[in-house]
Parts: sequence; C-alpha cells; structure tokens
Amino acid sequence: MSLYLIYTHWKLGEFQGGEIVYGLDFGYSVPTAMVRVSFKDGKTYVEEVIYQTKLTTNDLIERMKDLGINQTDQIFCDNAEPKTIEELTRAGFNARPAAKDVYAGIQKVKAQELYISPSSVNLLKEIRSYRWKVDKDGKVHQNEEPVKMWDHLCDAMRYAIYTKLNKPRFQIMAW
Repeated sequence: MSLYLIYTHWKLGEFQGGEIVYGLDFGYSVPTAMVRVSFKDGKTYVEEVIYQTKLTTNDLIERMKDLGINQTDQIFCDNAEPKTIEELTRAGFNARPAAKDVYAGIQKVKAQELYISPSSVNLLKEIRSYRWKVDKDGKVHQNEEPVKMWDHLCDAMRYAIYTKLNKPRFQIMAW
C-alpha cells in the first residue's frame, strides 16, 4: 500500500542545527503536536518535541519554556486557533499563523531532502501511515486532502516547512 503513502522520500537522520523554526498543531482531546525543523546545507531535519493530549494553553506555554524556545524562534501554528496564537504571542513567543494550503504544503515538504530524527517515535508512526484518500474504487485522490487521522505531527511539519520556505508569488498587473 506504499502507493498511497504521501511521504516516501524521507530518511532517518540525527537532528542537525542550522536555521531552526517550529511547527505547532493544536489539540486537546487529540495530541498537541510540535516539531523543530532545521534547514542546513540544503537538507531539512525534523524532530518531534511535543506530542501530548489534554494540554491547556498555559500547559503548552510552560512546556515551550522548558524546551528553551525563545522570543526570536519562529513558531508556525495551526491558523484555525487565532486565540491560542495570540495567547502564545502575549506570553513572549514569536507565534504566527501558518500558511495552510495542504496540497502545496505537501509538495513543498516532498521537495526537501528530509531527515527525521530516530527519537521522534510518534512522528515516525505518523509519517509511515500518512496517506492520500482513496475512493471506493481504489483510486487515489492526490489533489485532495490526505486522510485526516493521526496526522498531527505531519501537519506541524508541513506548517513549519511550507510557511518558512514558501515565497509569495506576486502577480504583475498590466495597465
């Protein structure tokens, strides 16, 4: 069934320092998921840093402080929760809404030479099962959303990579 897998190009690799950003997918009854992403020497390294249910915003802020995330670190967050993003900002974090074009984001992640930290147990489980939707006839729908199940860290990874690397396209207007 690897035909339906979204990410097949990644490799295991120890996290390397470089330009670091974070991706954050909010949850409560489902896990709050956060990854640290590093861009170094044309390679992208991803490491799971939070994967926990029942975190309140205050709990999340304390966990982020414990992780040593500082005021200059960019944190690209699930844009469906502007209130939580604002609370993180008021707590001194550089939290901002992520660009959330799912298909374009997936394509951007797939374009990276991608390394996942071996210690990222939950991310490894997710990335090994992150699949495209399939219709009743077994046809893959790659231009649509992936299966929305156990995708929290994959979403956080996409938020960080796509938002950081996506360059806005400006349309030239003919007058």
